[in-house]
Amino acid sequence: MNENNPSYGLVTYLPRVSVRSQVIYSTVLGVVLLTLLALPFIYVDVSVQANGIIRPVSERSEVKATAGAVIEKVLVREWQPVRRGDPLFQLRSDALDTRKQLIDKQIQEKQSFIRDLNQLTQKSWKEVNGLYAPLYRQEYNQFRAVVEESWNLQEKRKREFETAQSLYSQKVIARLEYEDALYAHKAAMARYNTLVQQQRSDWQVDLTQSRRDLANLETEAKQLREEQELYVLKAPVGGTASQLSGRYAGSYVQPGDVLAIVSPDSTLIAETYVSSKDIGLLKQGQPVRLQVDAFNYNQWGLLTGRVIDIANDFTTTNGEPVFKVRCQLERPYLSLSNGYQGRLKKGMTVQTRFQVARRSIFQLLYDKTDDWLNPAINTQKTATASTQKEGGKTL
Repeated sequence: MNENNPSYGLVTYLPRVSVRSQVIYSTVLGVVLLTLLALPFIYVDVSVQANGIIRPVSERSEVKATAGAVIEKVLVREWQPVRRGDPLFQLRSDALDTRKQLIDKQIQEKQSFIRDLNQLTQKSWKEVNGLYAPLYRQEYNQFRAVVEESWNLQEKRKREFETAQSLYSQKVIARLEYEDALYAHKAAMARYNTLVQQQRSDWQVDLTQSRRDLANLETEAKQLREEQELYVLKAPVGGTASQLSGRYAGSYVQPGDVLAIVSPDSTLIAETYVSSKDIGLLKQGQPVRLQVDAFNYNQWGLLTGRVIDIANDFTTTNGEPVFKVRCQLERPYLSLSNGYQGRLKKGMTVQTRFQVARRSIFQLLYDKTDDWLNPAINTQKTATASTQKEGGKTL
């Protein structure tokens, strides 16, 4: 028998292999074959990974100085929780304070004028008392002296007329003397009435003007209060105040200076930065899984969520174009097996995995093999084309 014959070697070798070894060999070979046959039926999730950060859904708000002024009071501390509308800084403007004091004084003066003029125009001059304004108190005293003199003269002329009338009825005096007494009485009465009406008319004009001036002053005071409200810097949103370093009472600020930043206490989201080569695979509503760097995922597990917003324009990070993608979180905490919860905080970094497809292992191996082969083919074609082009130029 020829020992160089392959069948001869196999026949002589197999009897020397133990049965146990043959079983192991057959088992391993069967497992490999079954694994290869099962590759098209085993599916896995294909995901795109990106880094991100936990942040509130609302942007941080800057508290800026509205005008050049001196800080009078600092009403907030670093990292202090604030509510929307809470005062943070009280600014002071000397010019504004002086103007306010002047307007308040003018308003008080006009109000006293109106109180006095209401009394002077509505009451009889004999019943007026307790005037507040020195101007109208002096004016009233002068008027009272003149009107009392006119009143006394009118009363005298009245008595003279009554006497003349009695004598005339008894035919003691002539008609001419009676008419002179009547004329003097009417003239004194007319002079008295004219004096009172003229003065009351003047006071009525002053009352109308004072009311108009008071309305203008109150409008100006209202505008001044609104302007003063700009010097009370309030929290635009509820959240946490920060970056107050160097801001203290007595320091001067310029218009537009940032005095503090309020980070809102709104719903937390994950903002991730996806590279331009992967952004085309994402869409709104797409499920995501997030690994929080501050928590060991083997113990705390992963967060789940979904894509809620994809930026239409890119930003640059480390010289590379990326797109901002916002993800809504299913819950703002992670839990241990014993139920203990670890709350998420603003600024925590995360690794986000976007589930983009579900592929079989066979498809993944095929794609990987295609990626290995295609670059070589493309490189070969490119090199051939370059050689032909250079050869053409040489010819």
